[in-house]
Amino acid sequence: MRQLLTILAFVLFLPVYTHAQKERIIIPVDWKEIKKVAENNPQQINDLVARMATSEIDTTMTWNERIMAYYGQSYVTPMTELSEGMTLDKLLKDGKYEECLSGAKELLKKNPVSLKALSNALYAMMYMLKDSTNHHSISRDEARTYYNRMHRILNTIAVTGDGTEERPFYVTAVSDEYLFMRHYLEIGKTKMQYLTDHFDVFELEETSDYYTRPKLYFDITRTLEIEKEMFIK
Repeated sequence: MRQLLTILAFVLFLPVYTHAQKERIIIPVDWKEIKKVAENNPQQINDLVARMATSEIDTTMTWNERIMAYYGQSYVTPMTELSEGMTLDKLLKDGKYEECLSGAKELLKKNPVSLKALSNALYAMMYMLKDSTNHHSISRDEARTYYNRMHRILNTIAVTGDGTEERPFYVTAVSDEYLFMRHYLEIGKTKMQYLTDHFDVFELEETSDYYTRPKLYFDITRTLEIEKEMFIK
């Protein structure tokens, strides 16, 4: 999967993902504070999301602002995002790339920082580029925006922890876990996955230059809340 995005990067003259954090910065997600802001001032989150979603990076944004934007968005996005993401996966699997790209764009209108939508959009573009008859339907600027935005989000997830039980990485969806593992940590194989308390734990079959521990922990507090809210509705 990472290979496809790397090919896309070269085709569109984009930078390949780099891990810019030479010094580890860890800022755990404060769910209570984020929820408070989402309930009392959702426009603050919308404004931060808009800044995070720009084509060129907003260098004035702090890590706390990025965290507020990405994780806060989970409180203001309609609950239909999970089912829409599954639809995108199926369209991509069935080879309906133009429909997948169109659907991803619609989802990004609702949630500009949806990793699921960004990933599917980029993969759809990659497959469409392999068909020379579709080259003109791909906007390099749009692809560059999606690519940079996805990288920005992965970096934001990275600052929330180090993958240990004491300092897990925070996510808002199960799909975030796999995308982060594959596209940031460069890990594609796991031995076992299990839930414990508010963690999703992976026992790894392989490690990488970016993650060498045998286990990887994700905090799924918000994921569980979203699933519970969907079940109640």
